Amino acid sequence: MKLIFSGIMIPVSTIDWYGRSASVIFFNGCNFKCLYCSNNRFIEVSNRLEPLFKGGVVVDIEEIEKHILHAKSFISAVVFSGGEPTTQYDALEHLSKFVKKQGLLVGIETNGYYPERLSRLIQQKLLDKIFLDIKAPLDDSHKYSQITGGKEDAAERVLHSLNLKGVPLEVRTTVFRSLDGVLEIAKFLADKDCTYVLQQGIPENAPDDRIRKEKPLSREELIDLASSISFLKDVRIRTKEKGEEKII
Repeated sequence: MKLIFSGIMIPVSTIDWYGRSASVIFFNGCNFKCLYCSNNRFIEVSNRLEPLFKGGVVVDIEEIEKHILHAKSFISAVVFSGGEPTTQYDALEHLSKFVKKQGLLVGIETNGYYPERLSRLIQQKLLDKIFLDIKAPLDDSHKYSQITGGKEDAAERVLHSLNLKGVPLEVRTTVFRSLDGVLEIAKFLADKDCTYVLQQGIPENAPDDRIRKEKPLSREELIDLASSISFLKDVRIRTKEKGEEKII
């Protein structure tokens, strides 16, 4: 089996799964084209299995498995990221089975567009945590479509992913000055047993010219924003200055 791979694997990360050391594997390809995507170099993918732009490579799955085995002594989990890992479902399922056989936990950083694929992994007990990126209020399909590059059904599909049962959930929103909606997103989480993380957006990495010209929110501004959603049980911020901090 082949995997369209970004060419990047972080052997040991302590920031992708708070409280755990994890390897992070970045898949190429994404079904969204978000205005602010900081991983946009991982987005493009073709139907052909061949090396892609900016270091993207096609590898045998066994090569990724070797990387996981080399890191196994130092980690307790593997996080699949991207791009969007669920766009390469067969490779994702195969690697999840391999990780579980090693006695490690599996986490997926996902945009939530394929709830049925996430559900399949949950049913097979191949998924231990979902890190769900929610980009706009889930009752505003137009705004969600604008941010994600024209996916008209994105908000509806992400809502289905939010409502999946059976695994712990962390919701993340990357915050920019021109894209408000954190309070409205938080209202959808009021009855969920989840962590909500506000991530400091990095305008300079955004594909959109207007966003690139913005000033990033400061740590203090993010603290104020997180404090305003005190009706949630666990609210955190993630900044370049201090990393992850629990606010509520």
